[in-house]
Amino acid sequence: MKKLLLTLLAVIAFAYDIKEFVTCKKVVDLTPQQITDTFTTKDKKVYAFAYFTNIKENRLIDFVWEKNVNGVWKIYADVQLPIYTGSRWRTYSTINIQPCFVGKWRVSIVDNDQVVDSKEFNITDENTSE
Repeated sequence: MKKLLLTLLAVIAFAYDIKEFVTCKKVVDLTPQQITDTFTTKDKKVYAFAYFTNIKENRLIDFVWEKNVNGVWKIYADVQLPIYTGSRWRTYSTINIQPCFVGKWRVSIVDNDQVVDSKEFNITDENTSE
């Protein structure tokens, strides 16, 4: 019963479905390319791509980028983007990789201060990767 109630609350709270949420090296024609959870400092960017379906109302969602620093998640960026009513909407957010970004990261979709989905990824030094 508790699981059913939580599922109903999620449906009510989020008037959309997430069909796909990935990290990747590029987005071309609103399609993620080179989907991965491992990046190096020689990669220019990390893309977080989201594909929403069954959107019941216009919404503003946040892509929250965080880095793990000594076991504590620190917010690097919070990017707010719209999604619009309809059968589907694709969008993405990026960060530019800097040499000091080596480590464990995550990006989350946040709606009205609630985490909808998260993806963790790593950035390694290009000199220590193949």
